[in-house]
Amino acid sequence: MKSIRLILFDLDDTLVHFDDYWEISVKETFAQYPLTCQYDADACFRIFDRVDRKLVELLDRQQMTIDDYRLQRYLMTMEQLGNASEIDAALAFERLYQSIGKRNMKPDAKVNQLIAELGEHYNLGIITNGSQGWQRDKLEAIGLREAFPQPYVYISGDIGHEKPSQAIYRHVLEQASLSPTEVLVIGDSWENDVNGPMKEGMQAIWFNPKKKPISVQAPRPLAMIEHLEELRALLLPMQAVVNIRQS
Repeated sequence: MKSIRLILFDLDDTLVHFDDYWEISVKETFAQYPLTCQYDADACFRIFDRVDRKLVELLDRQQMTIDDYRLQRYLMTMEQLGNASEIDAALAFERLYQSIGKRNMKPDAKVNQLIAELGEHYNLGIITNGSQGWQRDKLEAIGLREAFPQPYVYISGDIGHEKPSQAIYRHVLEQASLSPTEVLVIGDSWENDVNGPMKEGMQAIWFNPKKKPISVQAPRPLAMIEHLEELRALLLPMQAVVNIRQS
């Protein structure tokens, strides 16, 4: 696709497999954290996971920042355990969780190979909500930190705006000196990775492994895929795809 000069991937639940590390990391954190180690880790996880799901809904509706979301899920869990806690304790819990989570993340060899192939034909980048250190730690943990040049890594914690605010997409266009149609966003969130970028004139591919329904009135992305490997047929030159299949 000659018009595309920059492909931006979402990180969480697109390149990083949430299910690989979420449950085991949360349980390990509760078991190790001094203020929670006396509780049953399985019971703590059930409460934490339930709270997390409710807060994600607020996050998706832009009614909560990602930093508040990460603090409140611990504070609300502790409240339900009958042990109200402080923000400093929530910050310490989150730091431990991130350290454990990074250790439990696993590279996906097939996805990493795909990224390498795409990198031979396009500039590649990341557009993600989160803190600078945590999101870069994730890229390192899955073996993709070097695949995305620093100028094209856009993290909301650095920029001061979160997806799907139009400000973050405008920031990308300004920093990359590209027109909207030259940028393609790929991710699992309809609002953050499809609707938001398309409102700014960017192109989008919806990564939809859970087969979520789409509204009839919704804008149509360039494509909808269930597996990232489908990007080969969509984005790589035909000869490159043939060579890969023959190798």
